[in-house]
Amino acid sequence: MIPLPNKKYGLIVIDPPWQIKKLTHKARPNQINMDYSLMSIDEIKQIPLQSISKENSWCFLWTTQKYLFQAKEILEGWGFKYLLLMTWKKLAGRSEGMPLFGFRWNSEFILVGYKGKIPLWVKGKPLIKTCFEGVNIRHSQKPQEFYNFIQELDKDRIDIFARKQRLGWDVYGNEIDAQAPLNIQQLSEVKVADGTPTTNDGIPPNNKLSGILPTIL
Repeated sequence: MIPLPNKKYGLIVIDPPWQIKKLTHKARPNQINMDYSLMSIDEIKQIPLQSISKENSWCFLWTTQKYLFQAKEILEGWGFKYLLLMTWKKLAGRSEGMPLFGFRWNSEFILVGYKGKIPLWVKGKPLIKTCFEGVNIRHSQKPQEFYNFIQELDKDRIDIFARKQRLGWDVYGNEIDAQAPLNIQQLSEVKVADGTPTTNDGIPPNNKLSGILPTIL
């Protein structure tokens, strides 16, 4: 794993590539492996988040049903105190969740952790919902609603194992949209001049990164 950036963040979102398998389908019998590299529990534990987190900071750790209990141990191993669990209820888009064992698996989870002295409420801002809805756009991509809820918690923000660029955030990972070159060991921040039009996701049309993005695997 390449080094994390030499910068401190007060707001860290991380969506590790947990070891899960794709289900086989009659229509696509060869689709049994994930489209990206996966990490073991021990490898995820060894991600040195302590080196990039401020003394007072937040961590939002995405996880799945299978790793719900291990995720709390990982969060605490990174030096964060567990606060609560957030739940994303998936709305129909790409999929409303897979059917398995008689259940519709239409939720994902975020463990919220903190360290130091952090404000538990930003004055003048709406309360952050612990359960929220959002359209399931594509595999592993998280809904914009989630980022809208939390982005005011700190101005120094990073999205680790990100799937796309995001205005106002540093992004780090090898699943970024095609306009970002892969396998480069340098972090980039998206910068937009005042008044530049943006898309619904906060990224300006035809935007180019001010630098280059890395792979973390």
